[in-house]
Amino acid sequence: MRIRFPVLCILALAACSTVPSEAPAPDWAVAAAQPEAFSAPGPVDLSAGPDLAQLIELAAKRNPRLAAARERWLAAEQRPAQARALPDPLFAYTELPEQVETRVGPQNRRFQLTQKIPYPGKLAAASSMAKEEALVAELEYRIALRDTVAAVKVGYAEYLYLRKAIRIVEQNQALAQQLAEKSAALYAKTEKQRTDAVTLFDTLKAQSQLAQLAYDRITLEELRITEQADLNRLLSRAPRAAIGMPRDLVFRPLHATPEELFRLGLDHRQELEAALHKVAAAGYAERLARLARVPDFTIGAAYTLVGAAVSPIPGSGDDALGLTLGLSLPIWQTKNRARIAEAKHRRQAAIRARQAETDDLMARISKAYFRLQNAERLVKLYKESLIPQAEQAMEIAEQWRDTGRDTVGRYLEAQSVWLNFQLAYHRALADHEQMVARLEQLTGTSLGSLRGKEKADASK
Repeated sequence: MRIRFPVLCILALAACSTVPSEAPAPDWAVAAAQPEAFSAPGPVDLSAGPDLAQLIELAAKRNPRLAAARERWLAAEQRPAQARALPDPLFAYTELPEQVETRVGPQNRRFQLTQKIPYPGKLAAASSMAKEEALVAELEYRIALRDTVAAVKVGYAEYLYLRKAIRIVEQNQALAQQLAEKSAALYAKTEKQRTDAVTLFDTLKAQSQLAQLAYDRITLEELRITEQADLNRLLSRAPRAAIGMPRDLVFRPLHATPEELFRLGLDHRQELEAALHKVAAAGYAERLARLARVPDFTIGAAYTLVGAAVSPIPGSGDDALGLTLGLSLPIWQTKNRARIAEAKHRRQAAIRARQAETDDLMARISKAYFRLQNAERLVKLYKESLIPQAEQAMEIAEQWRDTGRDTVGRYLEAQSVWLNFQLAYHRALADHEQMVARLEQLTGTSLGSLRGKEKADASK
């Protein structure tokens, strides 16, 4: 059983055969594969701000659903030994209330031992089917680990986005407050006293912007609390347990075509591999159903205690030993035909289920790839074009406001556009990372070797 533990060192989202050798399996995958890896839930301080690798390792060690999947796998590992063993022998003891008198003496009691021996091939087929089912249970554990890691990655990106969005809104609240106070003070002066062109509309717009930012701040904070609870669920922590500001994400484009992702999915997706083992298990089940038409054997021995005869003769009082040989009679053909037909249908169902899983995988990869490409385009658009232009427009609006050529409202409008572009950029960056995690989940392997080099995030 233990010889397959190292297999999990290269499980989902770790380095697999398609990943270069310089990308070894991460430590969390190795730790999760060891029997002692899962730890009882306890306090973990994340208030200082975790990084992604730390959260993944904690989830691999603490997530109870993952631990349950692992226990089911280990339980399934015990089935082949049970399936290939002979049925337990039967021991019978007979006490005769009234002695049966025979020519050689009365029978007092009898001991009997019998053993059922299945027809050759039945135990081997049952053991092979149990092995396939154990492999399915192992893959289900690997699926659970892969999905848990993907959920942590998605949650991490979302939580980071919300924290950054809250920070941007707070910064702009402070700026909008200053502008609102200044515009209100200037509007209260006479036209000759004003140094800036201020209208009642500017003052009302500044107050409206403040109200909108306050609403955005409340909404984002509620979303942050919700996402924090979801991350803590994956880590088996209390919903309100503190999680500090995560480490920044870096933009690393994925250099892969849909066809390459399709091939990776066909080669590494754990559901497809599990479907193959289910087909094999169904094949062994069908073989067992066909073997049900042949008899099983029973061998045994009976030992009878005999007392002394009333009229002693040679052999009087000698105990008796008997040997038995029996076989089952599978004569109910209706039942046997139905059993075989059921097994055949189950095998065909397993084959069709694998095909459906393959078709579904192609469609899901296509959708995720489109969303990935769209997010990548948006990241580049906001970072390289829109945000620099918005910053330049805000600088110009500020200069015009200071020289009296324009109003405070125009500057506030430029500042609002810059804010929206900042939020949109971080939203696109989070979407990009989440789609990479989804594609890793769909393909069942790491895509790190297909991503570009890390680029520092200039938009904080």
